[in-house]
Amino acid sequence: MIKGNKVKEFISVDEIMARTGGGYDIYMFYLGKVQKQMKRPWGKDTKPSWGIFPSDSGIWAWKDHATEETGNAVTFVERKFGLSTKDAKDKICWDFGISKEEPNPSPVKVNWERPEAEDIEEYSHISFSSQPFKKHHHDFWNCVEVSEDWCKQNECYAVKSAAINRQIIPIRRNEAVFAFYAPDINSVKLYFADRDKGNKFRNNVPYRYLWNFDNVKECDDLIIQKSNKDRIVTSLIFPCVINTQAEAVKIFNEEVVDKVNSITKTPWVWYGSDWDGVKKCKEITDTNKWKYINTPKQYLPDVNDTYSIVKMWNLENPGTGLKKLEEFMRLKKLLK
Repeated sequence: MIKGNKVKEFISVDEIMARTGGGYDIYMFYLGKVQKQMKRPWGKDTKPSWGIFPSDSGIWAWKDHATEETGNAVTFVERKFGLSTKDAKDKICWDFGISKEEPNPSPVKVNWERPEAEDIEEYSHISFSSQPFKKHHHDFWNCVEVSEDWCKQNECYAVKSAAINRQIIPIRRNEAVFAFYAPDINSVKLYFADRDKGNKFRNNVPYRYLWNFDNVKECDDLIIQKSNKDRIVTSLIFPCVINTQAEAVKIFNEEVVDKVNSITKTPWVWYGSDWDGVKKCKEITDTNKWKYINTPKQYLPDVNDTYSIVKMWNLENPGTGLKKLEEFMRLKKLLK
């Protein structure tokens, strides 16, 4: 028993979770910093093989990726301090001032920032198995002159099965699902091409991650696009292309801006050509004194990015899409 702490048994794990942000506060207090992959808090660990993630119910769980062990914040305290379940609960209740009989006069004050909504997903564990492209996978990419081999070179794979936090994601027969894999951080973004806008992605890649950044050498001009599929198309004719996680202004904090400026003299932001995309392009480029480019607005509302415009041109005249994209980029002085 933790000395000085008298906690009634009716203080449940559920109540502890409710009073500590689903357990997130507990990890933060005893570890100081939490990540989805970090060194194990107990024993000897030379590689990041342990981390935390939120469940659908809002409870933050831990997982040992090497042993497949999982648990909640109470079992974490058990393991870290070598306590019984009851003593672990008592310790948490005392430290956080949850005790109903003899409250701690100086409980922990939670003053750290929990992850923002868009950052929560990066703590999830996503697994997938790949398969050779079938007809519906080829159909998605052939219309923009992209081959299966080019997709694989860009770490894009056809998904056979996938799971989030060990929960299987149902995939319909002949449904085109792709995994964009980020090997440098061992994270993945699943793309459900046939689903409606709100259900297209499952993702555990950090919000400010820059896709393909490590593969781009220093260049005079750098294109920054809003999606992996746009980058994969554009990179067929232009070598210096990266993409962000989303079409958003706040991705470009000081760290990201410095990172972009470190490899190029002239960044070009190429988001959508709709009103929202143009507005964001202008705000980003005006703030950082960069340039921006958008696909022609005359094709709105159905066509507003490089994937959709190349697809449209190829439907009109097969095999001309990439050539017309190249001509457009020359017209905009992006290609010499």
